[in-house]
Parts: sequence; C-alpha cells; structure tokens
Amino acid sequence: MAIAAELTFMAAVTAAEGARQAAKVAAFTTYAFVPANLAAYKIALEDADVAYVTAVNAARNTADLQVGLLGINGPVTTSWASLTGML
Repeated sequence: MAIAAELTFMAAVTAAEGARQAAKVAAFTTYAFVPANLAAYKIALEDADVAYVTAVNAARNTADLQVGLLGINGPVTTSWASLTGML
C-alpha cells in the first residue's frame, strides 16, 4: 500500500516539475532579453516555483507521506522511492 502511494506521489511530482519547466520556458520566451520584461520574467519564475511546491505539498498530503528534509526544490520525503521523483 505504501509503495502505491509513493508511486502516485512520484508521478505527481514529475507532472509538477514538467509544468514548472513549461512555465519557465514560456517566461523566458516572453522575456527575450528585453530589459523591460525582466520584472515580469522574475515574477513568472517565482510563480512557477510556488506552484511547484504547492503541487508537491498537495501530492504529499494526498499520499499521506511524512516530510523528512526540506530540499532546495521543495519537500523531500523520507522514502527512497519518492526521492526518485525529485530527480
């Protein structure tokens, strides 16, 4: 049962990371090294990161996984199976 929850969590983290990367690509395309767009670019990057951490936390809560360490990109659970989703 725990492994199924961890696999679901890993899939959710992978989807959240994909959405974050897509948002960063869209922000970079809009920025296009135009100084006037820099503030919007920074805000878009921050929003993408906040959305990622929120999605990971929601998936962790849904899977009822305990939080171990707080990683650079968000929470890291104590299970090795869930750690692979962070890669």
